[in-house]
Amino acid sequence: MSEPGIRARNRAAIMEAITASANRQLLEVGPSELSVRAVARDLGMASSAIYRYVSSRDELLTLLIVSAFNDMAEAVEARVQKVKDPAKRWRVIGLASREWALSQPQRFGLIYGTPVPGYAAPEDTIAPATRIPALLVGILQEAQVQVHLPAYDARVGRSLRPALTNVDQWAQVSPRHFDDAAFAIGLMAWTHIIGSISFELFGHRHNVVGDSESDRRTYFEFELDVLAGLLGIA
Repeated sequence: MSEPGIRARNRAAIMEAITASANRQLLEVGPSELSVRAVARDLGMASSAIYRYVSSRDELLTLLIVSAFNDMAEAVEARVQKVKDPAKRWRVIGLASREWALSQPQRFGLIYGTPVPGYAAPEDTIAPATRIPALLVGILQEAQVQVHLPAYDARVGRSLRPALTNVDQWAQVSPRHFDDAAFAIGLMAWTHIIGSISFELFGHRHNVVGDSESDRRTYFEFELDVLAGLLGIA
């Protein structure tokens, strides 16, 4: 291997170690208390050395946010890639997203919970954040012939279209036509799914939905089925 290749591999290994250490710190102290110096101490690195890889707490946060979005997306993509039926794919996306969140509550909270005070996410986070929604867009495109939303078409065209600033970019994911109403309702459905997972994860359904995993999953599956009907893919 050439010297540049060795350096790149070594840098990748160090970045992986930094990310792992920062994730451990996230579990212990939360995102607001993340510290580059604490990561350096954990890894036995000099402070001057670690700053060559991450220059600030915000850059460390971005590293964790990108990692969390990508890990969640990879878990969902692995589950959905062999599923062809749109309705089944929608259900798998929802269930796999929930399973990842329940297994990684602090990381889910980092990307979908309360924003970290003083932190502004850079554009680096956008592409990882859109990986799972892009799967939903694909489902809607595949099911487009089944989606009939006449009650919403005029309203979206009249009042919502100016607010849907990225609908044209989403439509470019596929050469198929993707109408504004389906986009708007798909966005609403994904927002509902994330909200539902958050409600469960942070205890807002305690004493409303049963505490057993079976009860909570049953209710979540009910929500997925209702939303699939709204989307026209049930």
